[in-house]
Amino acid sequence: MPTLKYTFEEYNFTTATVAEKLAQYWRKRLDAECPEQSVTCKESIIRWLLGSYLERFDLLDSKDLDIAVQVMEYRYRSLHQRYLGKKREDAYRNLIIRLGSAVTHRNKIQTWVAMSREHQRTMLDVLQEVLQEILQSDSYIQQQITCISKLTTDTQLRNVLLFASLEEYCLRRIRNLPLLVYHFVKYLYHTQHNSLTQVSRNNLS
Repeated sequence: MPTLKYTFEEYNFTTATVAEKLAQYWRKRLDAECPEQSVTCKESIIRWLLGSYLERFDLLDSKDLDIAVQVMEYRYRSLHQRYLGKKREDAYRNLIIRLGSAVTHRNKIQTWVAMSREHQRTMLDVLQEVLQEILQSDSYIQQQITCISKLTTDTQLRNVLLFASLEEYCLRRIRNLPLLVYHFVKYLYHTQHNSLTQVSRNNLS
């Protein structure tokens, strides 16, 4: 499968913007890999991948453009592998499994969950509560929800685009840890402040 960089070099459209080249690439990619999806669905996915500010691609240097391309590739892979074409329940289960792997192996978090006032709660119970908190209060995810609502009226497609957006956002690396870990710690600290006297970001392993 050709990479985006290789595909860019193949294009010889002197009037085409970078965004137009990207859109053409993804259109061909989706036609080849998602033939069961409607044209309308595929165009919505392309707009989701590229975002609303298309002019920014022409302003990026080669290094930053490569990073933007890598993010699109990651978002597409997660969408295609775990969410697209799945029922909402199955797609949500895939999201929980994917994100759960980022926190369930961290001993410090396991200890904090065990210290919670509701000892019957499992790690996955708390994870789902953290995700609800992110959905309701995180400004970036709120922005993504608004953008996705403008891309399509298809409820199922909206759900899977949101799940893929959540995965990409929660697994972003901050100080070599997934962003989800920091949300997890913040949530535990605020809900269990009587049990947790101090949260050390340097001791999350």
